[in-house]
Amino acid sequence: MIVVAMVVTVVTALAAVVRLMLGPSLVDRIVAGSVIGTMLFALILLFGLLLDEPMMIDVALVYSVLHFADMLIYAKFLGRHRGFM
Repeated sequence: MIVVAMVVTVVTALAAVVRLMLGPSLVDRIVAGSVIGTMLFALILLFGLLLDEPMMIDVALVYSVLHFADMLIYAKFLGRHRGFM
């Protein structure tokens, strides 16, 4: 069942990569990047579950904090440069 969840997560991430490449605006590309980051977080957790490795939870949590900080930086950039949309 974990493998099925991993496949669905990868398919979702690939759809977001397509959106990242073809997105008509900067906001679409940023949202697609956020989805890719969230799917990577889910993949790390699922991989840790599959291997029964509790340390992967710590890795996923550190990654999620870094991803959150990244999204804050993008939001600040968009707040200053609204003409790029």
